[in-house]
Amino acid sequence: MSIISSPTRRSSRRLLAAAATLLVVPPLLVAVPAVASAATTTDRADAAAGWLGRQLSSKSDTVEGQFGPDYGLTADVVLALDSAGVGQAAASRATKALQAHVVDYTGFGDPNEFFAGSFAKLINVAVAQGANPRSFGSSARRDLVGQLRYLECGKGGRPACAPSDAGRYSDLSAFGDFSNTITQSLAVLGLERATKPGPSVASVVYLRAQQCSNGAFPLEISTAGCKPSVDATAFAVQALSEAGGKKAKAASTKAGAWLKRTQHGNGSFTGNGTRNANTTGLAAQALRAVGRDKAADEAMSFVRSLQLGCGTKPVNRGKVRYDKANSGDAVRATAQAVPALAGQTLAEVSKKGARRALPTLAC
Repeated sequence: MSIISSPTRRSSRRLLAAAATLLVVPPLLVAVPAVASAATTTDRADAAAGWLGRQLSSKSDTVEGQFGPDYGLTADVVLALDSAGVGQAAASRATKALQAHVVDYTGFGDPNEFFAGSFAKLINVAVAQGANPRSFGSSARRDLVGQLRYLECGKGGRPACAPSDAGRYSDLSAFGDFSNTITQSLAVLGLERATKPGPSVASVVYLRAQQCSNGAFPLEISTAGCKPSVDATAFAVQALSEAGGKKAKAASTKAGAWLKRTQHGNGSFTGNGTRNANTTGLAAQALRAVGRDKAADEAMSFVRSLQLGCGTKPVNRGKVRYDKANSGDAVRATAQAVPALAGQTLAEVSKKGARRALPTLAC
């Protein structure tokens, strides 16, 4: 089982990353992180996390979308706050909101619908927040670990899957199966962190088997062809770096090499046809996980170039734009950017040592 990073390790990584990018990034904020006061900061990750935490609704303690609470994005916000080590008052409230709505998030409120990716992400939130993933809230689905293991193909009790899908964490839904490489990766990583036995051997082998010949991973699994995805590869790298032994680590190393080959000269990565903060932030985490720190620093530099600083309205300071055209969702972009700015991989995210306040940028 992986060991959660200590606050000292978190701070050291951030300082090293800041020093590595000092000469190549125009100073949006002060280059070397430092806390100006309990409520203000000159640290890029903290400033982004502070802005992000303030996007949670004061009524529901979630990120409110067009159709109500977005529980998946709320979970991402909690993980981002934990990675930066700030905003624990807000993160705690958001976690309680997630605990109160496990059925809504994992099945759209329908007791007959089960989505593996939602259970997997909640397990990662529970571990980061120091909550019990076997008793997360009070609903009939409070045992997140048991529910996710039930959704593994090839296990007893679960409705039949295709024989080729043994080890896959797969949805049970009247709407179809939406599980993919990101689902599988979050499940493998979450179970590795949350349980002593970790994920099953079959589930790690299944994830590893999705790897393309060039080292990348596709988003869609059990489909013809192998269309590389930077996002999916980034999640797979982080999961396989933590679980599965030598073959899994070899697969993550090969995938990390593909990521490096795919990286643009300015440090960015392309997703959805544009060089953006989400994809680049995820890639930075994966590169960090396989020891490619220089490439990770270059990716982080690009993410920093999309962050709003002292020259903008106070309400926007710290926010990370999706891309240079500002075409995407800034909340989602910032949620994926914060862990990269903090130098944290998914396997390291923890609230340990975190401060309660949501800091604002000191200008």
